Amino acid sequence: MAFDYKKTAETVLDKVGGEKNVSGLTHCITRLRFVLKDESIPNASEIEKIPGVIRVVRQGGQYQVVIGNEVSNVYNELLKLGHFEESTGNGSSGEHENLFSRLAGFIAGCMTPLLPAMLGCGMIKVVLTLLTTFQLVETSGSTYVILNAAGDAFFYFLPVLLAMTTAKRLGSNIYLAMVMAAFLIHPEITALLLPGNSSYFGLPVTKAVYSSSVLPVMLMVPIMKYIEKFADKICPNMVKIFLKPLIVIFISIPIALIVVGPIGSIMGNLLADGINFLYSKAGWLTIMILSAGMPFIVMTGMHYALVPLATIGLASLGFDAIVVIAMFCSNLAQGGAAMAVGFKNKEKEVKSTAFASGVSAIVAGVTEPAMYGVTLKYKTPMIAAVIGAGASGLYAGITHIVAYTMGGSPSGLSLIQMIGGEGFGNIINGAIAMVISLGVSFVMTLVLYKNKPTPDEKESLSQSQDELESDQPLVTTISIKSPIKGAVIPLSQVEDAVFSGGVLGEGAAIIPTEGKVYAPADGIISAVADTKHAIGMKTDTGAEVLIHVGMDTVKLGGEGFTLHCKEGDKVKEGSLLLEFDQDKLKKAGLSLTTPVLISNMNHFVSLKVCDISQVLVGDNLLTIV
Repeated sequence: MAFDYKKTAETVLDKVGGEKNVSGLTHCITRLRFVLKDESIPNASEIEKIPGVIRVVRQGGQYQVVIGNEVSNVYNELLKLGHFEESTGNGSSGEHENLFSRLAGFIAGCMTPLLPAMLGCGMIKVVLTLLTTFQLVETSGSTYVILNAAGDAFFYFLPVLLAMTTAKRLGSNIYLAMVMAAFLIHPEITALLLPGNSSYFGLPVTKAVYSSSVLPVMLMVPIMKYIEKFADKICPNMVKIFLKPLIVIFISIPIALIVVGPIGSIMGNLLADGINFLYSKAGWLTIMILSAGMPFIVMTGMHYALVPLATIGLASLGFDAIVVIAMFCSNLAQGGAAMAVGFKNKEKEVKSTAFASGVSAIVAGVTEPAMYGVTLKYKTPMIAAVIGAGASGLYAGITHIVAYTMGGSPSGLSLIQMIGGEGFGNIINGAIAMVISLGVSFVMTLVLYKNKPTPDEKESLSQSQDELESDQPLVTTISIKSPIKGAVIPLSQVEDAVFSGGVLGEGAAIIPTEGKVYAPADGIISAVADTKHAIGMKTDTGAEVLIHVGMDTVKLGGEGFTLHCKEGDKVKEGSLLLEFDQDKLKKAGLSLTTPVLISNMNHFVSLKVCDISQVLVGDNLLTIV
């Protein structure tokens, strides 16, 4: 569903405490990821009411605002509102989180900024696989070498990239961390360590290969932070500029080669062996459980912490048999369940949301809109999605489906990542798993889901009914005439965020060419500002209209304004209400832009602004239905 990206960005930023409360900001496929100085300021329930916001999640030291497919548009608008440093998170994940949650948040925070590069290189590998499969490119030619290098670049140099994001997260020197990672994958070091039997000042150096590795760098960079503090403390200011980095690198070398690097390498190898064991011995059970539980992992934002698991599998085995496959089965199941809700529900808005979020999950692998907006909201579709994902995961495990590359959030399009090995058996099984995931979740949703409103919808329906009975709102079309002669502009273009953000109501704005304000309808004057610059009235048809002359005109204290009405007056459409001195406002450096708002739109269905750019007094400005 389309929404005003600028308005959403402005409102979200205001609700999280403004620019002064944001120490870092980045985004992933569906979420704005804030690092806030004070997380007690924002109110999650208020933020979740903002148009375009699906959910708020606190995870891994980040205040995550789930937007969905439009997140990059909102992020771009946020960048226009302030100077935000891109950040993967702060050093602490919060005392309220357990150790596992903090660790997962740390890993996810370090990996998230690397996803675009990883996905881009992954898709290059997909393209190369298709080109070689259909014999469009020779494996011995230069084109193959170039594309293969481009596809491998991310994974080969992953330690360097990971060193950057880890150091940035911890607040340590990024470039020293990158140098240490580059040192570990330097060709001469690789050639030295590969045979084994190496030493450093007589100390044994373990045989290891660090290209494409994850754990050695993630273990080493935090240690380097403490070495930096030590070096900073002991170095005289006069020579600190060269002595400090020298000490950091010199001390880091033996720690990396003799202690941390081998431990990380061994842990990585053990993890890869564990993956291989699970895949060969109990793959069906592992994939089934992980597929079924994936929605709840995604809710916490910890699915990014699984990325290293997949990269290790791709680097050591040449394929991933767990993470990509489990997410593939789960994401499709969310899409199938959402589509079934759209098929079964008769409410137009619910159908629209369900179908849109279902397509998003199936085609793009973006499941947050489906989960938060449909399956979790109605509960039984989530049960159906878990069953569908589990059934698909069971088949995937039994048939040993694997992904040979990573390229985007797993979706129906991920079938092309399953091209590889011998023949097309793997991709055929992948297609069958897709049908199982979609089919089982769709059918189970049709069986389990009852077309009933949720408790929140019941409450909203009840409140709406009460309002209908008490206020007797509109049952026919209301026409609000233009109170001023001038040029009409959208409310979103008003420079004051209170008006453009719709805080005071919906409507339009007029740039006056005449300093007179007339009654836009028959009604009663309900309010008059002491400074005379704003008038409120309730029309006989029930609409509450606010006319606010100029921006910040309250500063004039009533000078330049002449009232022709008072609170409680009964007025007719076209009656003169107010005069104002345009020249005086301009000389004071104030904008003449005058919003005309309907402040009780919650009593009505919709509002339409006239489609003409210039209006005369008495022309139709707003239509309410």
